[in-house]
Amino acid sequence: MAHAAEEPRLVRYDSPSAFLRATLSFDTWHMNFALGTALQFLVEVGDAGTMPGQPCLWLAVWTGDTLDIALVRTSTVMTLCAPKHSTSLSADWLEPRIQLPASAIHSLISSGAQPVLTSITGATLLVDKFTTLYAALSGITPTEGPTILDTLHSHCPRNRVNLHPPQLPKEHVIYIVDPDDTTALPRLAKLLQDWRAHVGGPGAHITLEQAAKDAEVGIRFREFMVYTVRDVEGKEEWAGCVRHGRITSRHGTVRNLFTVPQYRRRGIAQALTHAATVRLLSEPNPMREALATLGVPGTETALEDAQIIAQKANLSAQRIYTQVGYGFPVGEWDEEDGMSWEDCVEVGYPGSTGQ
Repeated sequence: MAHAAEEPRLVRYDSPSAFLRATLSFDTWHMNFALGTALQFLVEVGDAGTMPGQPCLWLAVWTGDTLDIALVRTSTVMTLCAPKHSTSLSADWLEPRIQLPASAIHSLISSGAQPVLTSITGATLLVDKFTTLYAALSGITPTEGPTILDTLHSHCPRNRVNLHPPQLPKEHVIYIVDPDDTTALPRLAKLLQDWRAHVGGPGAHITLEQAAKDAEVGIRFREFMVYTVRDVEGKEEWAGCVRHGRITSRHGTVRNLFTVPQYRRRGIAQALTHAATVRLLSEPNPMREALATLGVPGTETALEDAQIIAQKANLSAQRIYTQVGYGFPVGEWDEEDGMSWEDCVEVGYPGSTGQ
């Protein structure tokens, strides 16, 4: 007798650790937005930080024992992911699985248990399906114009990158910002504010105070690297910065890459990208202690894969990242369920300030 096909079901977890224990075995590079964000939240804030009234959500859609969709909200931004390349997911398969979190979120917001949507990010096919289904429930659609950020998400497996640090000109140095460096915070805060404005999208405009809070966390966890240049008088100038983050059991992301305008077109962005990628793929997993508490084995070793995001229209950045080893349309390769890059988007909803 044939068994009826299992229906997808939605599970809401009461903490990031519960969510991660259930989902970390599906740690593909497509899941980095959700899993990396959740693990970073657990380390920085902890389970106790998810208090009633805070905009935190940990949702997963399952069919049997298989994870289909994950949705995480740790601030005003929601992230939506699937373990497989979005282009391998059919519309008929996707719709009932996106309908579940869309309906749940609409109910939570309508009841006042969650604040209104401000923005959502993830693979474009997933986000488009979510916004369509959510609009049918709520009548609310994303804001058009500059609150939409089109990006490409790519990755770099260990075997595609030169694991030696980049060769730099004389008097040029890349180093990790030390938590004891009392001069670093205001300088990094300004760079982050400028980087956010340069990137654009829903969160383009942040205050210096907001940037300082973000920079302080990154400095505390030794996430930042800076590129410095000494002038003829020996004065150190910061020419750019980069940061790692969203680290999981296998993957990590190179992010917040920014070159000061007067130092652009000198190879600094490529050097910072290369240095940050080598660091992710060479050093022991910086999240190994947190992962051990979640019962994830084998995290003493370095990561297998690094991720990076480029704006869809920024072909220059894509070429730079390709030279390091990432797969964009200018240097792509085929994988089992899609290409080495994925079309992604961040969309803002009415009233979004990106804060």
